[in-house]
Amino acid sequence: MLGDLIAYGKKIVVPITIVSALACGQVAAQDQSGPIKIVVTGITDADFIANVYGAFLEKQGFKVERVKADYAAQFVGLEAGDLDFSTSIWETSRDIFDAALATGEVVNMGATGVKVREGWWYPTYVEKLCPGLPDWKALLQPDCVKALSTVETAPLGRFVEAPADWTTNNIARLKSLKLPYSLESTGTPAALHAAMVGPMQRKEPVIGWGFSPDWMTTEYEGKFVQFPAFEPGCIADKTWGADPNEIWDCDNPAGYVWKVANVKSEAKFPKAARILRLFQLKTEDVAWGIRRVDVDGVESMDAAAEWLSKHADVAADWAQ
Repeated sequence: MLGDLIAYGKKIVVPITIVSALACGQVAAQDQSGPIKIVVTGITDADFIANVYGAFLEKQGFKVERVKADYAAQFVGLEAGDLDFSTSIWETSRDIFDAALATGEVVNMGATGVKVREGWWYPTYVEKLCPGLPDWKALLQPDCVKALSTVETAPLGRFVEAPADWTTNNIARLKSLKLPYSLESTGTPAALHAAMVGPMQRKEPVIGWGFSPDWMTTEYEGKFVQFPAFEPGCIADKTWGADPNEIWDCDNPAGYVWKVANVKSEAKFPKAARILRLFQLKTEDVAWGIRRVDVDGVESMDAAAEWLSKHADVAADWAQ
């Protein structure tokens, strides 16, 4: 079991737990023995992707340990070599992603093929209460703020925030764009969905953190708020954008879910690393997986196994 991680000469306590270790078949001779440690974070979409990859490795005869780590803390483990591979690095955390690559200890293994977007999201009927949406400036109008407020948040509007361990940059965004909203934190993805879906089913005004791929943003008609488009200067140069004294006066970046490896792990497990480079899913595959877990109550590993059984032709390409 992994313990504390050491990075840059400092002891960093990271919440990491080995979840499972399974093996079957015959491992290719060129890969060293020993378990391959892949990251799971407790985030539904990330874990579904990781479990599809992990289950496929097991079918190829590898022993896999699923290691639970906080999303941001995983980079410390990857840099130190305590973690081998991660399959779910979101474009929206590009700053810590790039910092890990810059150490030379972490290798970009390419995009998963899954397109992602996350940000402020609302059901389309809210546009009647906030004319001008999806332009973010509509959220500044007093009537819009009042419509989105609750007894607990008034005179501020209520924003349903993502779980605390997700990177949203919303505290900085509220400050830089002078958005009069209170962030209502949710502890889990399921709680986030519940806090959004309940009001939508009653056609009540609501706005909160949305992301794609996800079953909620697929099954309910809605839109992402259009903030100023992301540029690197938005987070590096305070003079960029609407507020010359603050950063994050822009949207989050959109892009892909990325795969990474510890540089030594790529050499230690060359076949598994090649499978990782070839590993591809579609956005709708992950949306399906999220729904199976969060709505249907299927365990993530079981949902991954189900997907693999239905898409054996797709998975076969990963072992070329």
